Amino acid sequence: MTKDVQQQLKEQLKQEKIEVEVDGSKRGFAVFERFPDFVPYIAKGYGDSKKILLIWESYYASYKESIEAVKSPAKWYFDTPQEDIDKLKEFRKGKKEEHLREWNFASKMHPDGRDRKSRTFANVANVFKEFIPKGEDPFRYCAGYNFYLRPAKEMESIKDKPIDREIAAKTLRKVIDILNPEYVVFLSKKSYGVFKKECKGFKQEFPSVVFAAFAHPSPLHNWWNRKHGKDKLSAKERFTQFLRDNVFNNKQQIKQ
Repeated sequence: MTKDVQQQLKEQLKQEKIEVEVDGSKRGFAVFERFPDFVPYIAKGYGDSKKILLIWESYYASYKESIEAVKSPAKWYFDTPQEDIDKLKEFRKGKKEEHLREWNFASKMHPDGRDRKSRTFANVANVFKEFIPKGEDPFRYCAGYNFYLRPAKEMESIKDKPIDREIAAKTLRKVIDILNPEYVVFLSKKSYGVFKKECKGFKQEFPSVVFAAFAHPSPLHNWWNRKHGKDKLSAKERFTQFLRDNVFNNKQQIKQ
């Protein structure tokens, strides 16, 4: 995929509006116009032979001003002046390179991303390495971003409100429609559960897409490596099996 095509997709996503209910009335909301750094990361090889959309959970607010800014969903999404949002440290507006900004998903998936080596993302990259030629970017066929569009307080799971769930789910539907992935892989059971509840009928809406969900790869909970469930497999083992059986065998078998 050329840089021009990548940029066209990003610009298209920024222009998309979803309709949400605020204080009993409907209003249009262009979430990626408000938070342009939250636009999904798209790797150079996305669409070359495979299109895999990876969905994680949420960003983290680390600084005092940011923690205060994300407390109220209404203020975060609608009321806080745009210039105050843009000044938050995690957006790193002074950094030209997207992969150096904490709240840009290029920092997680780009080969030179500042957070690429963190275990949450390295865990997933290491599984892809089993199927990608040595020396090539393990995320080469992937796009990805965080499901929730309001960051959580650092080291905590997001305490989501109805508006968070509505915005996250409706936005993902737009992302799927525009990026047209073959596979949508949730690396957060919580995110997948919300999406299923908020978007009933999504499999009929996107009949050609294979959906799958796995436990979050964060080392904080370690479900990634801990064997659990009826099959006594870890999330890492289930994810590896999914890629082997569905993605890298040149045929699609719909599961989950």
